[in-house]
Amino acid sequence: MSQNDYVIANQTTPLFRADLNLALQALASTSSGATAPATTYANMLWYDTSANTLYMRSEADDAWIALGTLDQDANTFTPAGLTNLTQIQAEDDTSTVFGQVSGQRLGQAVAANVPAPTPPTTSEVLSATAGAAFGAVGTYAFLYSGNNVSIVNGSDYAGSDLFAAGIWKDGSTISTDGTTSDISATRGGTAQSGTWKAMGRVNVASTAGNDTRITLFLRIA
Repeated sequence: MSQNDYVIANQTTPLFRADLNLALQALASTSSGATAPATTYANMLWYDTSANTLYMRSEADDAWIALGTLDQDANTFTPAGLTNLTQIQAEDDTSTVFGQVSGQRLGQAVAANVPAPTPPTTSEVLSATAGAAFGAVGTYAFLYSGNNVSIVNGSDYAGSDLFAAGIWKDGSTISTDGTTSDISATRGGTAQSGTWKAMGRVNVASTAGNDTRITLFLRIA
């Protein structure tokens, strides 16, 4: 630790060497000392050993600017600006400041200052929906279940057991006598990907392989 005025006066050789060594030691130790150097220069550095604080002299050479503090035990440096951003205090400890607040409290403080997201407009939703490909996550599809079990609304099903489906009517009118020849179901194509949630319900009386199970599904994954 050393401080010097960095002015080498005319003197004898031994005194010149001693003065030069003191100036170099002051530079090497960042003008360390418990008090500020008596002679200052614009932008010079000074390490305050009494407060473990590193300062820089202002451009006008009229004030000291704190750059940060050093924890000599933990060998860490904390920039001065961090403790001045805000005084975020914990509910149960009014002395807790930004640098000491817990991660949970800090997250709550940051979240409280983040503006709420703006809901998409109807036009944006419709545009995004129109651009969705068949079978994409979030889209609906009328699908046939290849498993010989009932389809339970709200339950999830593997896409590998589901196929695109539809219904068609034979003739110009729909029979009301309960016959099954007028309305038929079809399915085709390849199995779907991902996971689907049943939005309808199909109860079957048996597990016969020729039963047809079709309802509306929502792709969820």
